[in-house]
Amino acid sequence: MNKVKRGLFLILLCILQFLSNAQNDTTLLPFQDFYRQVIAYHPIAKQARLLTDQAKAELRSARGAFDPVIDVNYRNKTSNDVNSFSYFMPQLKVPTLIGIDLKAGAEMSSGLNLNPELGKLDPTSNAYKGYELYYAGLSLPIGQGLMFDPRRAALRQAQVMQNLAEAEKIKIINKLLLQSAKDYWNWQQAYEVVLLMQLNVQLAENRLNFIINRIKLGEEKPIDSVEAMIEYKRREVLLLEARLDFANAGLLLSNYLWNDGNEPLALKPGVVPSSSGNELYNLSSDSLQSLISRSQQIHPELLKLNNKIASLEVDRKLNREMLKPRLTFDYFPFRSYSGGTSDGVENIFMNNYKFGVSFYSSIFLRKERGKLQATNFKLKQTDFEFQLTKREIVNDVLASYNDLQNLANLINIQQTLVNNANTLRNAEEIRFDNGESSLFLVNQRERSLIESQAKLVEIKAKYAKAKVMLQWSSGVQMFD
Repeated sequence: MNKVKRGLFLILLCILQFLSNAQNDTTLLPFQDFYRQVIAYHPIAKQARLLTDQAKAELRSARGAFDPVIDVNYRNKTSNDVNSFSYFMPQLKVPTLIGIDLKAGAEMSSGLNLNPELGKLDPTSNAYKGYELYYAGLSLPIGQGLMFDPRRAALRQAQVMQNLAEAEKIKIINKLLLQSAKDYWNWQQAYEVVLLMQLNVQLAENRLNFIINRIKLGEEKPIDSVEAMIEYKRREVLLLEARLDFANAGLLLSNYLWNDGNEPLALKPGVVPSSSGNELYNLSSDSLQSLISRSQQIHPELLKLNNKIASLEVDRKLNREMLKPRLTFDYFPFRSYSGGTSDGVENIFMNNYKFGVSFYSSIFLRKERGKLQATNFKLKQTDFEFQLTKREIVNDVLASYNDLQNLANLINIQQTLVNNANTLRNAEEIRFDNGESSLFLVNQRERSLIESQAKLVEIKAKYAKAKVMLQWSSGVQMFD
């Protein structure tokens, strides 16, 4: 029993020394710190945030259709040093959200050869004399364009696009965070395997030295040193493979690391992951139902389809408006001046005004009716897609939940297997020290223990990824 106690003491001392060195030589990169770095600086996250700014710019552009407009027209003709005509016509046009255009302006003319509409005949010289005309009025669409028009449609579409851009931003960043989380936990799993293999290489080396010393004392058979050496080298191979996997996983993870200057960062030597974040937690059936209900309201895919439907509704409203005939009413009361002296005007609204009516309509309206039908078909297709996507999202949440629950059960079972494998290994080691077993059997028991421990590490990493997957499948915004 003294030999057994001495051997177990050496193993325990080796473990404590190894853990102390690992803590002193490494710097932890916790999952949440990594997460925040990706959200803040990754180019894809920055691109996604630009979608909102781009949508705001599009909305600003659409509102520009309702900006007041100054339109100035000047024409002049001089022939043989004689001013034939000179026209100066400034106008201010103010579009409104109710379809009416307010207009105010002036028409100033001079010269010998004026358009009769822009001058008046001087009986003494038998020529047209220029005058100044000031007016203000409105242009009112009576039929097509009264309730809706392309300008208002463009504004409404731009407002819908803002919501669509926000949903697309959430979708893109959530997808980025999902993949980055998977790669982080793969990196963490690779690191845990490295630690496991390093520890077991150390144990195999200690056992080899222990066996050699016992052979020198005549307490063991020389062939046992060969068995111990084979196992030691075998574990060295596994350690090299584990280190390679960890290094490659770190390179993959560095794809997500950037600074605020848009420069890529590399993982510094000694930076290792933390296991914090893969703890087990219980999600009740009520919480699951609440998560499903919430996913049907906030999932980015459903938000995108909702906004697509809203956009098509705008198109349908405009297409219906296009079925109406185009009937426009223009009315401009004015005052006229000639030679700088005001004409006597008793009632400018009755005696001095411009009035016009324009009408246009297609006979068969095939173009307009065809566009309306096509829009209706698109709305039906999008509604079918919405219902299908909604159903798929519910099933994805349920599948992610089932996966999470199953992995939690697997962790508990695997932990029991690890405990049992460790008990068997310890018992076999005691039998070996008592001369009742062989080193081969001890190694076999230890291999089974190592495999069980590696499997436990793998399942815990899957569980951590499953937690992120459940969050992603529900469509919850995974960033602030």
